[in-house]
Amino acid sequence: MRRRLVGPIRPPKRTYFSKFMSSARIEESNDAHTAALVRAINASQATVEFDPQGRIITCNDKFTRLMGYSREELLNQRHSSLVDGNFAKSSDYQKFWDSLRSGQSFTGEFERFTKDGKRLWLFANYTSVLGADGKVQRVIKIASDITAAKETSIANSGIRDAIERSMGVIEFAPDGTIQRANDSFLAILGYTEAQIKGAHHKMFLKAEEAQSVAYQTFWKRLAAGEVISGQFERIGNNGQAVWLEATYNPILNLNKEVVRVIKLAINVTDKVLNSLKVAENAKQLEAALQHAIESDNKRQDLDRTLMEMSTPVTPIWDEILLLPLVGVVDSTRTDDVMRKSLAKINESEARIFILDISGVPMVDTAVANQLIKITKATRLMGCETIISGLSPSIAQTMVDLGVEVGQIRTTATLRDALKAGLRSVSAANRQWSDPGIAATRSEQNPGSNDF
Repeated sequence: MRRRLVGPIRPPKRTYFSKFMSSARIEESNDAHTAALVRAINASQATVEFDPQGRIITCNDKFTRLMGYSREELLNQRHSSLVDGNFAKSSDYQKFWDSLRSGQSFTGEFERFTKDGKRLWLFANYTSVLGADGKVQRVIKIASDITAAKETSIANSGIRDAIERSMGVIEFAPDGTIQRANDSFLAILGYTEAQIKGAHHKMFLKAEEAQSVAYQTFWKRLAAGEVISGQFERIGNNGQAVWLEATYNPILNLNKEVVRVIKLAINVTDKVLNSLKVAENAKQLEAALQHAIESDNKRQDLDRTLMEMSTPVTPIWDEILLLPLVGVVDSTRTDDVMRKSLAKINESEARIFILDISGVPMVDTAVANQLIKITKATRLMGCETIISGLSPSIAQTMVDLGVEVGQIRTTATLRDALKAGLRSVSAANRQWSDPGIAATRSEQNPGSNDF
């Protein structure tokens, strides 16, 4: 007779050997996962390992190709050979490695140099690896090349800086609330930023204009993404009228929604008031307003120029071209500048070509002579070149090098160049216009219907 089992059937107890085999399988699985992870990183990123003194222990092929060295050349080489020489001698660099040796890690953008001296920008992570004794045994760096994006960012930053230096800039929320203004804009209207930040744009308008339907429509158009340019009358902190030549540029997010409005402006009060003084009757004023509306369409290109400054040669006004040079300029680049500039002048029939070099740190003899050739070539095509942003150091260098500047026209700032160009074009247009029309236009009120 069989015996019946009563109660649950219990598994046999695990022996020491079964526990050991289970642990071994887990470790083997973790090792395999780690190895796969390392292979994936090496396949997609540049990696290099250093000892605590900063000597290279090993690196992958991506790192050797990125830096322009062979693996044999990099092994045992110090990390300091890949950075700027002055930085390698600095206390900041010493603190960087002291921190790594203490177990800290760093992530960020780093400037490095290849074997042939080319500058690279890397987004990298430095991780200190500790041994069983808790001390740093090595430092692992995982990096990716962001040079192209970084150089574009630096160039765009230079363009923005040039605009900030030469024009008044103010930013609004889509409803017209003031968010910030630069010093140039504040100086034009006589305010401090604390006095205007958080207030509404209408504080710069006459009371009747701020309450008008047209003004409400103005901000609805901007909130809908429309760019508006023209001449605008505003009221300064002292209660006096100020006339601005400006463009309002809505800025969109990835969902095509307006998140802010940037206004770029120059002070044209003297020009406008001089025109108003010679105005004699309502008919002439009506003609001036009509002319302002017609010319407003031509000024629409101004906002596209300021928002898309990556275009090398850009029309910023009727018959006026602008080329802002930023960064290092060599003979190859100036050859390209001449070719594109002459083509654009021929295409647009421009009368004024402004070459802004405020973002150029230095100019040698070859580049200086090439810039002179550009001005001569444009003159042969009936276009006058104005070189703006000539720094004292570049001017001194050109004199010391004995560069023959001839009849080159220069200005200290981009703003001065814009004013000079506008005067030249205006004078040329009056010369070619019908005398009767020219006399009428000289007495116009150049104000815009927009706000």
